Amino acid sequence: MGSDCTTGVLKAGLKPTGQEMNSKYFDLTLTNTTGGTCALKGYPGLSLTDGGGERIGKPATRSNNGSAQRVVLKAGQSAHAVVQTPDRGVTDGKCWAKPARLKVYPPDNTAALTVAAPGSLEVCGDSFTVGPFTTRAL
Repeated sequence: MGSDCTTGVLKAGLKPTGQEMNSKYFDLTLTNTTGGTCALKGYPGLSLTDGGGERIGKPATRSNNGSAQRVVLKAGQSAHAVVQTPDRGVTDGKCWAKPARLKVYPPDNTAALTVAAPGSLEVCGDSFTVGPFTTRAL
């Protein structure tokens, strides 16, 4: 069974979780806002946008860290996915413009949630990855 948590019952969030081995990591969360239970499985779709809503760079690619597992969310619980990008200065590639917002597509959904981008989020070297959803932050 796939995902039955739909965009309309979820709230997205993104917060920095630190730096390690020349990369920046962020915790992407989807929180169940209903009084009931829903489940999701897989990877989110993730794009960066500027203040006017125009896309910056390419959507995030899927990382190979871990495997997709079914995550059951009771009321108020969150699923977590790891977002990673290299640190500025580590890559030869240029950095993308700093995003104002992120568009987050829950697994098996075509409608997006929008969340403000943390100030520390900057994609460099054209490397922007996201892992599958899990039950807790890594």
